[in-house]
Amino acid sequence: MSKPRNALSPILAVIVALIALSFPLLKLLIDVRSLADTAHITYDALHLLVATVLAAVACVTLIGGRYSSLCFALYVFALSRAAQPAGLWQLFLPGGWSWIGTLMAVLVAGASAYGFLRLCMRTPSGVAMGRWRFADRFVPTYALLLGLIYGLGSVGHFYVAFGVLIWIAYVVGLLAYLDRRRTAVGDELLRTRWVALAIATHVALEAVFLTLNMLGYSQLAAYLFMLNPAPYAFAYALVRGRIVDVRVFGGRALVYAAITSVPIAVLAVLELLFEKELRNVRLAGFVEVAVAVAFSFWLQSLHRRIDRFVERWFFARRHHAHAAVEKIIDALPFVERPDTIVTMLCRDVPEQLDFQCAAIYDNQDETFNLRASNGCIGIASQLDRDDPLILYPRSSPSLVSLSDIPAARISLTAGEYAPAYALPVIGGSRMYAIVLYGEHRSGEPIDSEEERLLMRLAHGAANAYEHLLLRARESEIAALRHQLALS
Repeated sequence: MSKPRNALSPILAVIVALIALSFPLLKLLIDVRSLADTAHITYDALHLLVATVLAAVACVTLIGGRYSSLCFALYVFALSRAAQPAGLWQLFLPGGWSWIGTLMAVLVAGASAYGFLRLCMRTPSGVAMGRWRFADRFVPTYALLLGLIYGLGSVGHFYVAFGVLIWIAYVVGLLAYLDRRRTAVGDELLRTRWVALAIATHVALEAVFLTLNMLGYSQLAAYLFMLNPAPYAFAYALVRGRIVDVRVFGGRALVYAAITSVPIAVLAVLELLFEKELRNVRLAGFVEVAVAVAFSFWLQSLHRRIDRFVERWFFARRHHAHAAVEKIIDALPFVERPDTIVTMLCRDVPEQLDFQCAAIYDNQDETFNLRASNGCIGIASQLDRDDPLILYPRSSPSLVSLSDIPAARISLTAGEYAPAYALPVIGGSRMYAIVLYGEHRSGEPIDSEEERLLMRLAHGAANAYEHLLLRARESEIAALRHQLALS
């Protein structure tokens, strides 16, 4: 079963999340050891809890989202919120290694702007549109510049420059989202609704945070910064927009949680040993980082085994179904009769993917005629070429939800046995057929991986139709040549 290229492997994603959690954890340990007042320790404990939730949301979204650009952006954005205070590692690394702490601070500062801008510009399709494509290319460079300015110092002109740059990022992100929402229609408009809440909440709370700091209410501002709900709103928007496959990350989350508990336990034991025996904070921190790096190499080597285990044991039915559809796609180029294509699309695919119903319409001279139906109730025998049910799928490069199509000239019955999606079979400028599929019998919507699989299926079917058409034309040409030879 083909998968998109991984932007970040699950094991590495978990390791990075654990490094991000080291910031609030170290802050808590410092305050506990220095016998800080109860208010500071309470804040640190709450901060660690919130950071843990953010890290979990980041990892689960990235793994469940099959590494799409939006899920990676949310992962980066959520971890940047969890990894605070950013420059804390500089206090624990040995003298010649303090630059690593500075680098971490640079990465954390830049990650916040990178994740926010990418989420604003690319939601919900995963790519920037129109005039924002040019700006989207410079997001990594801008985020790196912002992080470098933050790393140069936290006071004076550098801090002012950092504040100006981060607010430019907020304004640009807001404008990009508003421009995208202005042109959104149908399901895309609904999918951007929760993003609007996330962006508005984030920008508003950042403005209040800045105001409170200027007025001297730093403790209240710190709580406000920590409890910013924007990452959760972004995550919910990705789930609602079917960008995150909630079924896929469940099994992986269980396996990764079990495995990553091993290094966490070892680090806890090391912390206890250093606390009782060495009492050397710098040496303890250095050894803990070395142990974490060593575990990362071990966990990275288990990545493919974990994916294979999860696919075969947690999602065996899904794995076999997708593998069966892959075989259908591979077999389509060798089809000899159009009826075989109809059987594959209308009977075999719905059986494998567990769709409630399916129907296929063939392109005739003036109309699309119903060629076969499998479980669909109350569908028309013909579709006009200018019917929205034909025009919208024909103009779309992807699977089309029938709920996004205006009222067709035919009536489609509602209910569990009604078609819900239209799959266009297009080759060049010719539309050979249109396939209607119902929802899954389980009631779950078609996810992004299944949509990509169905589009590959449509492409293979179009090639098969073109092949049969060429063979028919060759037979006609041969017959005409034979007639000319006899005359």
